[in-house]
Amino acid sequence: MKELAEVCKDDTSGVSAGVVPGTGSNRHLLGKIKGPEGTVYDGGVFEIDIVIPQPYPFEPPKMKFLTKIWHPNVSSQTGVSTST
Repeated sequence: MKELAEVCKDDTSGVSAGVVPGTGSNRHLLGKIKGPEGTVYDGGVFEIDIVIPQPYPFEPPKMKFLTKIWHPNVSSQTGVSTST
């Protein structure tokens, strides 16, 4: 929750996140990332489903793009990051 509060305070990065309503868990988040200026993503807002596992920070969050995006490390079918 401390890290989520930090993200919510930063209004310059173009990154935001909040708890998904109705899930009953503060470990299921909806994140939004603004596309970087001067790129083909400029002006876009990309939504990401984020699940924080119980062993966090010893296990990374699971993230899935809900907004269609083309990137070599993101599956075009599922939106899940394919990097290791």
